[in-house]
Amino acid sequence: MTRRITISLPDDVAAYVERTQGNTSGFIAGVLRRKMRADDLRARWAQLGYVVTDDDVESTRSRLAALPPISDEQHARNLEWLRQFDEDGSAAA
Repeated sequence: MTRRITISLPDDVAAYVERTQGNTSGFIAGVLRRKMRADDLRARWAQLGYVVTDDDVESTRSRLAALPPISDEQHARNLEWLRQFDEDGSAAA
């Protein structure tokens, strides 16, 4: 089931979505689902005593960005491994 809502986006964000996706609703739904999964994961970690802050996430992103890129083959293997944890089997590409 779906529900229609109206949102407003800054011009540059709307142009990006239109240019890269075409299906604005699908794009926004995908972004929000990733956010929902991330929030759920943080909540699960917090139940186990691990609090992850936005600063922790940013620090990790910075460290990862400094690493050399991986091959397409390794990326595919990583995605396959991650799918075991993804409820709908669609690990982010």
